[in-house]
Amino acid sequence: MNLKPQLPLICLLALIAIVRANDDCAPLRCGNLTIGYPFRLKTQPRNCGDPRFELDCENSTDRAVLIIEQEKFYVQNISYSDYTIRFVDPSLVDTNNCSIPLSSFPLSGSSCDQYMFETIDYQFMYIVNCTTLMESKVYIDASRCINGSGSSSSQQSYFYFLVGRTPASEFDPSCTAVARVPGDFRNISGLPTSDVYEKLSKGFEMSWGYYNMSCEDDQGFFIVHM
Repeated sequence: MNLKPQLPLICLLALIAIVRANDDCAPLRCGNLTIGYPFRLKTQPRNCGDPRFELDCENSTDRAVLIIEQEKFYVQNISYSDYTIRFVDPSLVDTNNCSIPLSSFPLSGSSCDQYMFETIDYQFMYIVNCTTLMESKVYIDASRCINGSGSSSSQQSYFYFLVGRTPASEFDPSCTAVARVPGDFRNISGLPTSDVYEKLSKGFEMSWGYYNMSCEDDQGFFIVHM
């Protein structure tokens, strides 16, 4: 049986399949962002992008969302030329929101984790919950509303911002760290609450890179600190 006449048809069908697959993985828009490789949207076929960089396009806000370790972050910007991506806590987008931003972005991990982060020289800030009022200037009131006073009405507790490199001697035993937020927080001691929230609203920038390691998956992408 002569199969030669069928070979061009087989090649044509294979080419059509490849083109269709590429079309399915073409960059998509979510709000004002273009989502392309290595990122992917949940709605795309599984072969598109890197699963470690899966984003969701939230219908109600038309914003790209990253869910990592059950924490939710909005994507503010992606620069494919600089390999940078900027995140922000969703509660900071709404200026009328009085809630305390309690989303912690993981900053370290092993080479086989879903994400990896370089923490060298990384500035971060704690959000602490204290059972007593703090008088020290290193504790900045985290209340976003005039009548909030950083306190909870259900029980006597107060929320404060605290620089990540605060000496242990300054950490009051009545306080518990409830979140760790990355960003530019080198000199916030004594700042008014509004200035700290202005810094937070700008989000924080991370950089992604490429690795090839002997884990369950042989290769993939990771995020490192910019």
